[in-house]
Order: sequence, then C-alpha cells, then structure tokens
Amino acid sequence: MARTKRTDKLTREGLDALFEEFYPRLFNYMYYRTLNRAISDDLVGDTMVNIVRAYETFDASKGNLEAWVFRIARNTLFSFFRKNKETTDIDSIPESFVAYEEEPELEDSGDQVRKMLALLNDEERELVFLKYWEELSNKEIGERLGMNASTVSTKLWRATSKMRAGAEKM
Repeated sequence: MARTKRTDKLTREGLDALFEEFYPRLFNYMYYRTLNRAISDDLVGDTMVNIVRAYETFDASKGNLEAWVFRIARNTLFSFFRKNKETTDIDSIPESFVAYEEEPELEDSGDQVRKMLALLNDEERELVFLKYWEELSNKEIGERLGMNASTVSTKLWRATSKMRAGAEKM
C-alpha cells in the first residue's frame, strides 16, 4: 500500500491498489448478505469511503490490512441494516426469504442455495460465506470476526447442519 511519509495518508495510487484488490471480494461479501446488486455496490462504495477516512488509524502491528478492511465492511453493513431496519419495504425483500405455498416445478441450484441460506441468521450466513466463498480457514475467520477457531468450527457445524436439514425438506 502506498502511503505518504509525512501525513501517513493513503495516496491516489494506494487507493487505486486497495480498490482493485478488495472491490470484488467486498462486493461478493455485501451481495451474499443483501442479495441485491445495487445495494451491494452502494455498500462497497460506503465501505471504501470509510476505509479512506479511517486509514490513518490502521496499525499493522495490531492486525493485517485484510482483517481491518473487512471489519470496516462488516460495520458498514451493520449500520446499513440498523438504519433500514424499520423502513424496509416488503417488495425489497429477496424472494428467497419468502415461503411459497406451492414450490415451483423447476428450480436451479442457485434458488436452492438461496433458500438454504435464508434458513440461517446473519452470523451463520457470514461464517458460511467466509468459509466456502472466501475459502478462509477457521483461524482466519476467527481473526476477522474476533472469535477463536474452535468457536468458528462449532458455529459452522451448526450452520451447515441447519442447511442440510433444510435441504432434506426441499
């Protein structure tokens, strides 16, 4: 990451490199949680703004850049959910969260995955995302979320069990 020596602020080149490195993963992280491309794109933009504002506070001796960036992303996402909690329009809820009286005859695997993910709470979806989409180890997930690896393992086991049970009912 390129930083100027005097002010320790992010340079334009450093910001470009940061954006290129993290944008796809941040977008996937946000999309996995919101299931909405437009909202995900906005949240990534908000996250990048928050990163630039807080960059002076980053201390490599306290943790790695990736964990710091995703902590900011997580806080940005939680702020979004808190702010929109009471004003969520029913039409904006993804179809995967709505129960159907009659299941459609043909479903693609993406629909099935969305339905299984809808069975999980936010924390469980985040753990599944980090483990299976980001392909992080339990230790890396724990560092990112402030948990120990055994707690991550237990919560992942419970989440996948919940998904399996849901898949058996589909």
